[in-house]
Amino acid sequence: MQHIRAKFRNLSLLLFSGLCLHLHVHAQFQLRIQVEGLRNHKGQLLLSLFNQAEGFPDQPEKSFRQMKIALHASQQPEGVWQGLPAGFYAVALLHDEDADGRIDVNWLGIPTEGVGISTRKKMLWGKPTFPSASFYLSHDTTIVIRVHYLL
Repeated sequence: MQHIRAKFRNLSLLLFSGLCLHLHVHAQFQLRIQVEGLRNHKGQLLLSLFNQAEGFPDQPEKSFRQMKIALHASQQPEGVWQGLPAGFYAVALLHDEDADGRIDVNWLGIPTEGVGISTRKKMLWGKPTFPSASFYLSHDTTIVIRVHYLL
């Protein structure tokens, strides 16, 4: 009888573990983006959420989700994506000061509008990579993106 109880207990633990894993894999989370470091409140913020390296950071049409945030001098910019499955993500941000929907660059290709990514504190020369900007989302999360102006 004890042998049957032990097998039943082991089977119960296995089923419970599988259920927890299933719920975690299919859970949906919220990602809140807070923005700091704006030099002005002109235009809009364009955010692209990537779940893959392809297109990151400058091809928003290849992103998983996108968001546009209108800027108001009286409000701290913030955006929220709901219903995200667990996984690796990276956020690319553009302060589109002239609200034309694209990044402006100088003749050398250096952005003349503010840019930011999800995990790096300082923007270095060159385009950031998905691995350097990505994070694993496994619960409701808030990240702060600092806007950098290269010119």
